[in-house]
Amino acid sequence: MAEKKEIDVVLSEIVRRLNEQSRRIRTLESRNSVSESRTSTAEDAILKMTDEMREKFKTLSDNIKGFETQLMKLEHEIGRVNKNLEKTAKKSELRELENIISLYNPLKSKFITKEDMENKLKEMMT
Repeated sequence: MAEKKEIDVVLSEIVRRLNEQSRRIRTLESRNSVSESRTSTAEDAILKMTDEMREKFKTLSDNIKGFETQLMKLEHEIGRVNKNLEKTAKKSELRELENIISLYNPLKSKFITKEDMENKLKEMMT
């Protein structure tokens, strides 16, 4: 009987240790599951952010290409405007032309006609 008690004690100790180990394994499995879930969630978030960043970079790249095109057009237009400006008269040249025109303007100048001159000469001779 003593042997049976010893066997029962040993068996109950083995069962207790097995139960304790099973509990520890379940706890570790639960922690592992939580860790895997968190890792999976983090991976999903990283993949989502990576996709969003790719889209944003693509949009930025497209915008930059558009700006480059617009800049090239503006440079071309500025070159064309500069060529046209070289052909136009300067302000000082326009003022000089205005002065010349005002000198020859018959409404403002005191010109006399040939007939008036001849009449005046006749008057003075007589």
